[in-house]
Amino acid sequence: GGWWFWDPVENASLMPWLMGTALLHSSIALERRGALISWTILLAILTFSLSLIGTFLVRSGVLTSVHAFAVDPRRGIYILGIIALATGTALGLFAWRAPAMRTGALFQPLSREGGLAVNNLFLMAACATVFLGTFYPVFVEIAGGHSISVGRPYYELTFVPVVVPLLILVSFGPMLNWKRNVAREVLMRLRWPLIVSGLALLLGVLAFGITQILAAAGLALGLLLIAGAIAIPARYWKISSSLGGDLGRFLRATPLAVWGMTAAHAGLGVTAIGVTAVTAWQSNKILEMKVGQSVDLAGAQYTLNSIGDVVGPNYQAEQALFTVTSHAGSRILVSERRLFSASQTTTTQAGIGTGFLGNVYVSIGEQGAGGLVVRIWDHPLVDWIWGGGFLMVLGGALSLSDRRFRVGAARPVARVAAVKASA
Repeated sequence: GGWWFWDPVENASLMPWLMGTALLHSSIALERRGALISWTILLAILTFSLSLIGTFLVRSGVLTSVHAFAVDPRRGIYILGIIALATGTALGLFAWRAPAMRTGALFQPLSREGGLAVNNLFLMAACATVFLGTFYPVFVEIAGGHSISVGRPYYELTFVPVVVPLLILVSFGPMLNWKRNVAREVLMRLRWPLIVSGLALLLGVLAFGITQILAAAGLALGLLLIAGAIAIPARYWKISSSLGGDLGRFLRATPLAVWGMTAAHAGLGVTAIGVTAVTAWQSNKILEMKVGQSVDLAGAQYTLNSIGDVVGPNYQAEQALFTVTSHAGSRILVSERRLFSASQTTTTQAGIGTGFLGNVYVSIGEQGAGGLVVRIWDHPLVDWIWGGGFLMVLGGALSLSDRRFRVGAARPVARVAAVKASA
């Protein structure tokens, strides 16, 4: 039922994702305007290096993780050597050649290039906080200190304050023109997304109370991202219709990269809403239940129907059937406590009920004096986190399928340069 625990192995995949996202956006400025050349190369080196570091974390066993992986300290030494060789060589070449690189196109701070640069700074800061929290226990132990762990409170105090401003600025970036902009014009392009998110914040405070203002702000932020994403093709449609184009022409003329950006940014908003909901309103109960007994949680009623023994292919299990009744109707959830005779290990299989508005989980424990120990969780909108991730992947696929990025595709700029050279 969880979605993120700030485990070192999870952080090992998050760090290159953050750095790779910065690289992706920086490469847009490089491809379109020839800006941020040295910076983009440095990001490419760091992204690859963090991918290797992730492999080192997972396979070396230097950090304790809840995830089970085959670890070997000797293997970690080899991986560390590969990291030192690859990263050291790349950074050395970069330091040698960077002064000879051209500086790239100039731009005003309030421009698409400036927005992408700010985006990179926030992503770098977020990645740095995760890197420090992940490796701080290693640094302390090397320095002769006690074994420590860095948990969720650290990341809530460091990572979240960096990411929230970044998410606010995400909607503004696509509304910026290249080279220079006027602040008033940018705000006018985003007036409807800002109005929608402002109303959502107001309604959220009225509905949930002032004590839930952070949750209301999280929902409003997610809606700002979604509305800002919709505003991207809407801006293209406004330009197309002003030139007399119809819907068919608009769909044919709009690059796939635009639709990819729309899907990815909207997916980020959907994920933000899911994260906010499950963080603010998740609930759980642990109690002892007897057959026929019911309990209420988060507007749903859970009834223990029966308890029985079942035999599987290589295990014996105690099985409990529950009826979950809510405004969406009734459904049966089955939870088992399995004993594998060969290894004499016991595992619990939770009964999971999925839905558009959230998931519920029911698992059973041992028999207690007052009945069967039952654990119930309610996680609202948790599937929105994965749905938003799917939209982001879809956005990346659409952007990569844009004909302008195909290998060997003709580039208009190159043709113009060739004509000038021949003249």
